[in-house]
Order: sequence, then C-alpha cells, then structure tokens
Amino acid sequence: MKPFEFIDHTADVGIKAWGSTLTELFENAAIGMFAVIAGEEYKAQGSKIEKKIEISKNTDNLEEILVSWLSELLYIFNREKIYFNNFKISSLNNSGIKAETNGVNIGLYQSNLYTEIKAVTFHNLKIEETADGFNCTIIFDV
Repeated sequence: MKPFEFIDHTADVGIKAWGSTLTELFENAAIGMFAVIAGEEYKAQGSKIEKKIEISKNTDNLEEILVSWLSELLYIFNREKIYFNNFKISSLNNSGIKAETNGVNIGLYQSNLYTEIKAVTFHNLKIEETADGFNCTIIFDV
C-alpha cells in the first residue's frame, strides 16, 4: 500500500493518505504534507533535529486530531524552518497524540521548496476504515 498520492483540486492542493493502522495513516499524512511543500524527491540537507510533539484534545473526532497534528507540524516548519521527514507516533487516541519527529533545519534562504501551505483544512475530511486499513483525503489551503 502506498502511503499517499496527490489529488487534483480546483483552487488548493490535496492528498489522499492510507495506512494499515490509524497511526500509520497519521504518519503518512504528514509525509504527504511535506511532499506537497517540497516535492516527493526533495532531500533536505542540514543539521538533524529531533522534536517531541504532544497535542492534547478531548474529542471523539479523529479528523480534528489529524488537522491539529498536521497544523502543529506546519507551524513548526514555518516558525523554526524544520523540514520533517520521519514520524513515529507513540500514542493516538481521543485524548490526543504523542509523537517523535526527525527533520533537518533547512535554513532561511533555501529556495527549492515548491508550495507554501497556509493551512490544513477540514474540507471534505473524513477518515474512513476499509478492509485494508484507513484512508482520508486532506485539502491544504495554498
């Protein structure tokens, strides 16, 4: 099963992500978001950075947790210029998400990034369970 694919969208950019488990779906959605930002073949070079991310939510809405997860990664990317390329979720439930991420500091003037994502949206977002696992479509405001 491939982790994600790009999808066509009229005004924005989208991906469809898959995972055999919910944690794998969330990890693959993050990989897909960074592929939107920099392309699938992008190889960031720089000093390696590890970050622990913890998002507390008290909701039965997994879509809300997914948007919070991706939005936090996007915020850190924009604020600290860290291009994340490895994600390991240790806990995912209705209370939130805990993860360890790895990435590289890309530097202020690196110009080979492709797409600026303004926000992760809820537009048509629905996590679906199938016989093979889970999938969802995510639209990014660009």
